[in-house]
Amino acid sequence: MGQLPPLPARDFTPHAAAHLLWRAGFGGTWEQAQELAGLGLDGAVDRLVNFPPSTNLPAPPCAILPEETNKAFEDRIRALPDEETRQKERSIRDNLERQRIRDLKLWWLNRMLASSPSNVSVHPLEEKLTLFWHSHFATSFEDKIDRTYPIWRQNQTFRELAVSPFLEQLNALIRDPAMLVWLDNASSHRGQPNENFARELMELFSTGVGHYTENDVKESARALTGYSVERDDWTFKFREQAHDSGEKTFLGQTGQFDGPDILRIICLQPATAKFLAKKLLEYFVCTQPDPEMITPVADLYRSSGYNLKQLLHTLFRSQLFYSERATNSVVKSPVLLAIGALKAMRTRLPPDELILGALRVMGQDLFFPPDVNGWPGGADWINSNTLLVRYNFANFLMHGVSPDEFKTYDRTADRTTNRREFMETQRNPAAVNWSPKYQIEQSGASRRMLTARDIVDYYIQQFLQREPSRELRDALVQLATTDGAGGSRSMSLQDTNFDERARGLVHLIMSSPDYQLC
Repeated sequence: MGQLPPLPARDFTPHAAAHLLWRAGFGGTWEQAQELAGLGLDGAVDRLVNFPPSTNLPAPPCAILPEETNKAFEDRIRALPDEETRQKERSIRDNLERQRIRDLKLWWLNRMLASSPSNVSVHPLEEKLTLFWHSHFATSFEDKIDRTYPIWRQNQTFRELAVSPFLEQLNALIRDPAMLVWLDNASSHRGQPNENFARELMELFSTGVGHYTENDVKESARALTGYSVERDDWTFKFREQAHDSGEKTFLGQTGQFDGPDILRIICLQPATAKFLAKKLLEYFVCTQPDPEMITPVADLYRSSGYNLKQLLHTLFRSQLFYSERATNSVVKSPVLLAIGALKAMRTRLPPDELILGALRVMGQDLFFPPDVNGWPGGADWINSNTLLVRYNFANFLMHGVSPDEFKTYDRTADRTTNRREFMETQRNPAAVNWSPKYQIEQSGASRRMLTARDIVDYYIQQFLQREPSRELRDALVQLATTDGAGGSRSMSLQDTNFDERARGLVHLIMSSPDYQLC
């Protein structure tokens, strides 16, 4: 497309490939970036975008449908002799579901961590898009749903339809049990339509504010009556007797519309393509895209029938995607920050409570978006509290100091223990299995590390995967050429404490402003 010209093939360097990996996935190793660059621009984009879908993915054990139906459970509870016993049984079920949703988070994080361009079963872009749609069509486990099975099914729907036409995604959405319960449509019926889902369908999911009237909300709510849920097995149920089949006028068209008719009309609106183009640009390219940036993307998306695969193929090859405006300009989400760091370290997830607690405090608790707007993203990921947790998370990865334990230090509680001593008692280096020297020796990179600056360059390449700011490079070189007492001592692979010093270098990289961006 003329307004989205492709990047010259010669400019697709390993640094450009690393940028593609961060945006179209969750980062990766420098070797993966080099391998991707070796495919050339077209080959690299094809490898990432043209993935076979992970259809019919078996449900993890935590997401099974309970053997006892909702009705059977309620019947059993009513037969119990007193309210205290009934409440105890409800608490047992609720606690089991809390454990299941916790395990589902870990299952998904492990998929993200395992994803790579060469993994035929777990694809980076598929999981990245699943995360995008999870925030776009935000649904929370909490309060109204409180069951893992429908949340898992919705997550799998986002995965199966990750690059499907938007109309197909919307048709799945109005039949999604978790969404119908979350936005109160499951109880909507003729004569008493619930406008909550109908409003969010336009305001947050498709056209955006200002492109519909209150009457459009009322009429589309009528069209969605009867779209309900069978709670016993969490399946979609169209209750025909509850559906309003009368004539409706919606966005200038009149007819006996039902749900699919409303969605078809929504997708005909130019505002829908612009709204989605802006969100996709914010997620994949840069924050606050200009109107002249949005227009060609919206035009391509709409003219292709909302073919997301075609749009991303064009976008990931474009000069815009690799421009100065786009590169190193997006704040990493907590999930991207954590998974990207672990990929570069080539290690597994940290202990369950640590990784889940850190993500929650950093502001991205999977399956618990803050509200129906999803996570705002961008600069909203960073404030004084979350920035400290990001630094503490890096401290844990490098030194085994848990963010939560680190914050429990109270200098007034025990005057015999200073902060440094407290930190030392919390260290658990085995919590994250990473041996820097062994990794270097196994990769064969040791022969290229003759000076402290060589070591600094290696870790910049492995973790930042782009040129750092002068301030960061100078700080890293100073750290690598200074001993613990502040004297001069060049870093070497022969150092008996090489791993400790390497962890200090990487901790500084991960705690830098540079590392918060991709």
